[in-house]
Amino acid sequence: VLINSLTGLPTGTLVLLINIPILILGYRKIGGKFIGLTILSVFSFSTLLNIIPTHQVVDDLLLASVFGGALNGLGLGLVLKSGGSTGGTDIIGVILNRRFSLSIGEVMLAFNGLIVLASALLFDLQGALYTLITMFVTSRTVDALQNARDRKTALIITDKSDEIATQIHDQLHRGVTFLQGEGSYQHGYHKVIMCVLTRFEIAQLKEIVLKEDPQAFMTISDTDEVLGRFKAFSPFKRPTP
Repeated sequence: VLINSLTGLPTGTLVLLINIPILILGYRKIGGKFIGLTILSVFSFSTLLNIIPTHQVVDDLLLASVFGGALNGLGLGLVLKSGGSTGGTDIIGVILNRRFSLSIGEVMLAFNGLIVLASALLFDLQGALYTLITMFVTSRTVDALQNARDRKTALIITDKSDEIATQIHDQLHRGVTFLQGEGSYQHGYHKVIMCVLTRFEIAQLKEIVLKEDPQAFMTISDTDEVLGRFKAFSPFKRPTP
């Protein structure tokens, strides 16, 4: 919006152009599937911004800021839950979360807040302050959705435990624990992989297991609490105790 005010270019087109270098960075740091879903989201968002007219629903700016931020955070949180993003600072937030276990919502708030403060120096201070309220509510909503029953425990019974464990280390940056399992029917022994991860990583874990051993048996369950070093290894979000 800031660049749109300075250049007059359509907002949707600007969103698309700004996202190109960020998408390239995200592809290198996160992976192709995440970026594929993000590209779909960015194109859809950019197109809808250009074709859908905007109308003032309520006259109260504070009310609009709070509820607009909540709806925006809800939509963004659902996109992140699905394994994608809406581009821009979302991707930066995911990358920094993967690297440093920072909250995605807080990273978005920090980057967007700097942009809004810059716009306040050039345009309207009151409008910038209302925008900061919207961004704060958005970031809180995103983090609330990310923290909701997001931790999972996977148990995988397979004859290719070493190969699967290696891929989990390399792709998900997770540690695994090998358990010794015995089948009750033929009394065969297998290594059982136990891994605690986030909901976002489940789809990628399934791809790894299916590729390495289509015959593997896997169960995934909700985990209410994790103690220890889970936070340090979280590649997508910062869990709360």
